[in-house]
Order: sequence, then structure tokens, then C-alpha cells
Amino acid sequence: MPNDPSNAQATATASLLAQLQPHADGWGAHWHGCALASAFQPVLSITHQRVVGYEALLRVADQSGQALAPEDLFATMRGAEAQQLDELACALHLANFIRQGVGSGWIFLNTLPRSVRAADPAHAAIDGLCRHFGFPHERVVIEVLEQRGGDEPGSFVEERPPAGGRDFLVAIDDFGAGFSNFDRVWRYRPDIVKLDRSLVTRAASGESHVAFISELVSILHHAGTMVLAEGVETESQLMVLMQADVDLVQGFWFGEPQASVRQAGAAAPALAQSMWRRFADYQRSTEIIEQVNFGALSHAMLRGARVLTGGGTLKAAAEAIFGDNGSHAQRVFSADEHGEQHEPSIAMPGVGPPARLAPFYPDTDSNWSRREYFRRALAAPGRVAVMGPHYSLNDGELCYTAAIALDYGGATHVLCADFPPEHGPRERPWRVPG
Repeated sequence: MPNDPSNAQATATASLLAQLQPHADGWGAHWHGCALASAFQPVLSITHQRVVGYEALLRVADQSGQALAPEDLFATMRGAEAQQLDELACALHLANFIRQGVGSGWIFLNTLPRSVRAADPAHAAIDGLCRHFGFPHERVVIEVLEQRGGDEPGSFVEERPPAGGRDFLVAIDDFGAGFSNFDRVWRYRPDIVKLDRSLVTRAASGESHVAFISELVSILHHAGTMVLAEGVETESQLMVLMQADVDLVQGFWFGEPQASVRQAGAAAPALAQSMWRRFADYQRSTEIIEQVNFGALSHAMLRGARVLTGGGTLKAAAEAIFGDNGSHAQRVFSADEHGEQHEPSIAMPGVGPPARLAPFYPDTDSNWSRREYFRRALAAPGRVAVMGPHYSLNDGELCYTAAIALDYGGATHVLCADFPPEHGPRERPWRVPG
């Protein structure tokens, strides 16, 4: 039947495959005078300690044989022409992957944003290629590239079924870079979100970045997606990502992209087996720092607590905390058992509230009951709870807060003190021993 969709799909698949050209080491193709080839990079699961897939990457050489960035080639095209190149690249990658007899794991295929819809040609093209090769749909991850100005807002929600009702998996690429935002997560409802390499680099460069990446991973997990960090090039980056509970990783540290899948992943198994030993060493090194700093904060807070339980004022307690060697407290305040602050906070001499936060002052009648440090202190009276780093509404900076619940004056109070991050309990956690 001429209008049979299956016949049309088979014809389109045959047309794509006809553009592939055999070489000694696989398949190639040509597009507007440029030579196209495939390269593959391993993707590892940290929990399972093994390679679980490969990202297929397009390699382009111009007429003179010089390498050309794929995005530069795509930038010269619009509309249907870009879609045709997108489909050809998917056909090339899938043909090369299947030819190498990779018996398990995913193949990540980069596609233009509109290709994720079930009715789009590229989705249909991948479906036709899978059917032609007898390749399981569930082994394909459609990796949606980030594009300027959004990805046709409103066109995806209706066509993205829950994960259990999908054929392919879907990943969002370059999250945290360019124009990427959480709206893409809500609209695509992906199985995997790929953190951009710029986030990975920053994660290992400072305390605030470590905390940010951990919170970001937690938010994405709560959104119902796995998190993959790309661009992992150093052991220190990997350690921070493991600490942040990232699920999947890829990057030069595990293997550079190569035409041969097996060669690309040759070093990965041994590195995967060693990364948990390295992580254990990393955790031991940071635990030592945490114990030392936690002890200093606890000592300062207990000094202040003794002042209050001995009948002293909040001002006297603050002076005891500020005067403790190594405490570096910036601000001291207290709240009742309901989280209500009735007295103004007391800042360390020379530290004043920033003018940009003037509407928050005076800070009496504030309520801190939502803060985790407050809840933990109430749950274990007499013990110091330290949480952070978090944004301080007092100073507009990141801080750690130590808190201890005390009974004095016939009521329960929670004594709190803010400390700058460089003196908090997780100082320099990105440094790896040795």
C-alpha cells in the first residue's frame, strides 16, 4: 500500500543507509564536501562501577582534511537541511556502533531539540534504523542538544509519556550552560540530565561551588531524573561529583573518544574499580578536617552556652563566642523553642549589616524554625548542630550556622552563631590527599 506508514519509514531508512560509505574500520558519509565519521566515549555508572553506555560523537573534516567542529557545520544550516544532517549522523553512529558488536549498554545519540517528539522525522528515523538492525529501542538515549531561545515552548509536554511508557530514553545535554534552564526538565521530563562541563570544572574549584553542585544534583533527583556529569578530566573533579551523588560520569579521565568502542573504553574498567578506593581516601582526608573544625565551633558554642545557663546575657554569650580562639564567628543570635527571635542579633566588632539588606533590619521578630540547624538542635538538646553552607539573610553571604538548644530562664532557647565558609566544618573538601 503506497500510504502504509511502515513502507514510508522503510523507504526513509533505506535512503539514509544508502548515504553511508564503507571503510576498512567502519562506516563514513559525506555532507556538502565534508567527511563525516563516528567517535565514541564511555559513560560510567559510579554505583555499578562499570561502563553502561557510550556517547556517539560526530567527527567532521572539511575538503582540505582539517577538523571542523560539528556545531560549526550545523550553524550553516537551517530547518529541513539541519534535520537531514541530524538524521544522517544518527544513522552513521548507529551503524558503526552495531557493526562493532557491542552487546550491552546504551548508545547516546545527539539530536536537535525538536527531534525528541514522537512525530518528528529524526525520532522516526531512529525508530526505523532500530527496526532495520533489530536493535532494541531501550538501548538508545536520545540526547537533546541545548539551543538558543528555547526549544519550541509548549510543544513537548503532551508528547512526553512517563518513563515506563517510552521506547527510547531521553537525556538533556549541557544543563547549566548557555540558555539551559529547569524549564527544559519540566517539558522534556528526561531520564537523564547531563551537567555541562563548566559546572564540573567549577565544582572542584571552591567551597561554595561544591555545595551548589550537591544541591543541584539533589533537586534533579527529586525531579525524577538521573544526573550525568560530562567533561570529567581530573581525579579531584570525580571526587567532588561522587560526594555530590552524581549517577553517571564521562570524560577524558576515563577515556578519550575514539572510533573503536572497545579502545575508547579500554582503560575505564580499571579506573571504575579504583574510584571507590580513591573516594574512601578522599573522605578520610575531609573527615579529619571536619572533626578539627567541628571541634573548634563546638568549643566556642559551649562557651557561650555556659554564659547563658549561668544567668548571663546574650551579649555576654556572644563576647565569649567571639573571644574563643579559632571560632571566627560573625554573628550570634537566639530564638525560642518556636523559632522566634526576640533580641537583635549581635555582630562581631567591625562587622555590620550590608546596606543592600537594610529592609531585613531590625532582625527581631524573625522566625528561624524552618532552618535545619534549628530543628536538629531542638532534637538533641545540649549538643551542637552545625549546618551549611547556606545563604545568610543577615549578611548576604554563604555561611555555616552552629546551634545548641538550652533550658534557662524557665524556657527552651536555641543559641545560634554564623561562621564564614572558610572556617566551617567542611573546609577545602575538594582537595585530594597525596
